[in-house]
Amino acid sequence: MPMQKAVVLKIDKFSTRDGPGIRTVVFFRGCPLRCVWCHSPESQDFGVGRYLDGTPVGKEMTSKSVLDEVLKDKDFYDASSGGLTLSGGEVLTVPDFALELLSGAKSHGVHTAVETSGYAAKSVILRFLPLVDLWLFDIKILDEKKHLDYTGKPLGVILDNLKTIDKFAAEDNAYGGGRIFLRCPMIPTLNDDDVCLHKIADLANMLSSVSEIHVEPYIPFGIEKAAALGKASYEAAMPERGYGEKIVERLSQLTKKRVLLP
Repeated sequence: MPMQKAVVLKIDKFSTRDGPGIRTVVFFRGCPLRCVWCHSPESQDFGVGRYLDGTPVGKEMTSKSVLDEVLKDKDFYDASSGGLTLSGGEVLTVPDFALELLSGAKSHGVHTAVETSGYAAKSVILRFLPLVDLWLFDIKILDEKKHLDYTGKPLGVILDNLKTIDKFAAEDNAYGGGRIFLRCPMIPTLNDDDVCLHKIADLANMLSSVSEIHVEPYIPFGIEKAAALGKASYEAAMPERGYGEKIVERLSQLTKKRVLLP
């Protein structure tokens, strides 16, 4: 079987925000969603791209070359209970590459995590389940119309996949519960009112494998990047000081799950 290739946006080492311990995070290029507040618009399009000044965006790599880079820091993973995290873009759009990479990491005893919007065919999710130790699952807006308006994709597919992951994690005796962290971007005036927060808490409460909710306040990282790509961008109101802490406090009153700023 030929070695899989994919366009990798970047590889970040020594991350402590994308799963437990010290981690290497591999970011893929290409995403089916178009979130209006996206902080990394350079990751949206598929294939190798270019900024307006000609600087390349992304690089085609083989799964072996990525795995070799990841394994250089295995001692740090072992010492900190860290590992490999796949992110995007959307990793579920390159399943063959990602599964080859995850399988290689697992064969070396490396903990694996996947950050995802959850938007994919269920058949794709089922292929990932045995190879993912931790899911960092994005929950953006729990309203069908708003989700479609602000991300360009329906919510139902995402929630169905989340429930599939939760069921598998709850039944997997090798790991037990606690294998899902919900990651919630908070965009002032779009998805941070009491109705939205109650829906997040209710969802977390009904899923036995969700152990943490990560509150991620809006940061306008995407504006300059979008301009450099020649794209239009949405600029949300900047959160006030202490905004994230207030959201954490409000959610903590609605759920017994751990709520934190990552």
